[in-house]
Amino acid sequence: MLDNEQQVSFTDLWVNAQADVAAYVRAVVRDPHATTDIVQNTAVVLLRKFESWDSSREFLPWAVGIAKFEILAHRRDSARRRVVLGDELLDSITEMWSSVTVEIELEESALHECLEKLEPKAREIVRLRYFEDLKTPQIADLVNSTQGAVRIALMRIRRQLLSCVNNRLETL
Repeated sequence: MLDNEQQVSFTDLWVNAQADVAAYVRAVVRDPHATTDIVQNTAVVLLRKFESWDSSREFLPWAVGIAKFEILAHRRDSARRRVVLGDELLDSITEMWSSVTVEIELEESALHECLEKLEPKAREIVRLRYFEDLKTPQIADLVNSTQGAVRIALMRIRRQLLSCVNNRLETL
């Protein structure tokens, strides 16, 4: 267990190194959710091993080394979870794919047309949520609204888009 002085020391070192460690992980791992998990796991491991850290060495290279092992562990765990399709399923998907892509293209075209019909503020909320991948609190700040209002707006926009897309597809 770290004493108060060690906790303060660790916190100062981690705060200064965290952005560099996160940048390193992002450069190697493209999945933003996995990156967040790996950086958090790295922080936990660093905290647990902080008492054994040689303070005559620089903290950042040590932290990056720990992050490297967390990346390797993530890759190992991901490989175990990888789903392998059987030959029969793969053949079935291949046969259906050309007809499915036509449907997807029609749906995508209808969605683009329906997005153009949205009011500018609704279109901006959709852009922030689905194209910029922002969360509700961030969107609320950007559009000067409350989180609840943004959630309700997204719910209404999704319903409106679903109805519009379905109507467009029925007329084809």
